Amino acid sequence: MTDAAGFRENPRYAVVGASHQTADAAFRDRLFVDDEGRAGMLAKLRETDIRQAVILSTCDRVEFHLALDDPEQGVRLVEDVVAERTGRRRNAVEEQVFRRYDQDAVRHVFRVACALESQVVGESQVLGQVKQAFAQSRDAEMIGADLDTLYQATFSLAKQVRTETRIGEGAVTVASAAVQIARDLHGDPAKIRLLVIGLGDTGALLLEQFRLAGNQECVLTGPSRRTERAAARAQCHFTPFDALPDALAEADAVITASGSGRFLVDRALAAGALRRRRGMPVILFDCGSPEDVDPAVDDLDGAFRYTLADLERMAREGKFGRHEQATEAARMVDERVVSFQKSLAAQEGVPGLVALRQHFEDVRRHVIEQHANADAEEATRLLVNHLLHSPSKVLRDVAAQGGVADLRDTITVNRVVARLFDLRPEDYAGGQSDGDSNGQGRKDDGSVE
Repeated sequence: MTDAAGFRENPRYAVVGASHQTADAAFRDRLFVDDEGRAGMLAKLRETDIRQAVILSTCDRVEFHLALDDPEQGVRLVEDVVAERTGRRRNAVEEQVFRRYDQDAVRHVFRVACALESQVVGESQVLGQVKQAFAQSRDAEMIGADLDTLYQATFSLAKQVRTETRIGEGAVTVASAAVQIARDLHGDPAKIRLLVIGLGDTGALLLEQFRLAGNQECVLTGPSRRTERAAARAQCHFTPFDALPDALAEADAVITASGSGRFLVDRALAAGALRRRRGMPVILFDCGSPEDVDPAVDDLDGAFRYTLADLERMAREGKFGRHEQATEAARMVDERVVSFQKSLAAQEGVPGLVALRQHFEDVRRHVIEQHANADAEEATRLLVNHLLHSPSKVLRDVAAQGGVADLRDTITVNRVVARLFDLRPEDYAGGQSDGDSNGQGRKDDGSVE
């Protein structure tokens, strides 16, 4: 991004999206963008004059990561696209999505890639999803220098977090706790009939751990229109959601990961399944946010319900301190945000100094050419007048006509100037602000009349 003078300014970033923390499952389902549809969605963003964008679309979140000159306007444009895709009114969309800008947007992208925003902190799938989303945007020519800089820092940080902390082991520990519970009740995980309801990333994490333990008997169902395709990708059998009573009666262990905002398994449904199982118990791992299984199920003999909080507590009671690792990872993220912002400032500052040096040199040559016979004192006085004319005029105009924000900028400029040139308060006393000590007038271009 460049300013009117032609040299680079710090990029501005924005994130707008819907996650399991902010939006209901029905909204996320309508907004979901699969791999095949991502190119078309990126093209639609390009039509709105957005030139740098990444679309991260998972079971638990759909986010648009942007780099642009006016992030607030860009977010409004994205929300218009979201409203069109979901069929929701604009005000309804605003209630479902979250927004992050500048430094907060950078921090959010870092935290997502490091799995600090996942339902199970430390889960490994999200980094691969972020990399895939970046690659697809690059293929669609929607990655410019600004997003590339952000994502290279993101990938570097995620690797550092994985290498220097054991945060990933925490996710495995939570999922392993579920497998161990099922093993204690039903024996060999390979022989457990597993039912997965919903498409949440946490459910996928538990399914992966069951698979590693040898399980092959898995059925996937759910209210989402994407369930059948998801079942094929996960190599699970698919059953329609209206066949849930039959599927539940046949399952030894159930993983729910919908977060639809309503109970997918209520007390009556669970009671009916238990009757058909004739005393065989069933375990329900409720990974929904909000919960998918009615807590009243706990009153039924033979039903054992575990929430994500239960699994996390079991993980904490084990040998691995997942909370401590997550805290360390968050500290690393905050440090990288600061260093990233400093690197951007340095990249902006160096070209600015180069341009300023060239400007000074141009002014020096102009003074020499226009006043070839001037002695050293006159030539240097003219040079100082020329150099300070434009800054002095701008600061006077801002002070006289600007609003409160402009006055704050003026104060900031004065403080920066003092630091740049090691000025003391007494250096400001007396004299004319533009260096024109002899009262000569000047034209707007800084030349002496």
